Amino acid sequence: MKKIHDSKILNYQIDFEYSKIEIRVESEQGDQMKILFEDFFAFHFEDQIPHSVLLDIVEGDLNSFALENKEVLDKGKDYYWPMDYDHIEELINHIKKNGYNYHKLQASYGLNGWILSKRVIIEE
Repeated sequence: MKKIHDSKILNYQIDFEYSKIEIRVESEQGDQMKILFEDFFAFHFEDQIPHSVLLDIVEGDLNSFALENKEVLDKGKDYYWPMDYDHIEELINHIKKNGYNYHKLQASYGLNGWILSKRVIIEE
């Protein structure tokens, strides 16, 4: 996602009704873009501060998802987040069966995290 490298996050909006996450960014050249995650299942953001800068968005390996996010998944499990499941394999099978992709937001400054969604679109 070369277009978004070192883009400043202007804002983001989470639409639970239509399962969309929209992140508006501004490139180093001043061009504004919208990054749209459609049909999201779950997300986790950290270090949300003004003037956050995205380094990149990379697609992570679904087989590594549970291990990389063990702490946050363990914490949310008792609250049925991101869903009600007994064993982590159930969660991973649900993610794979429903065609979700693991998008990791990498920051050079500020906001980072991940989104499980079916599609990501960059609109210029």
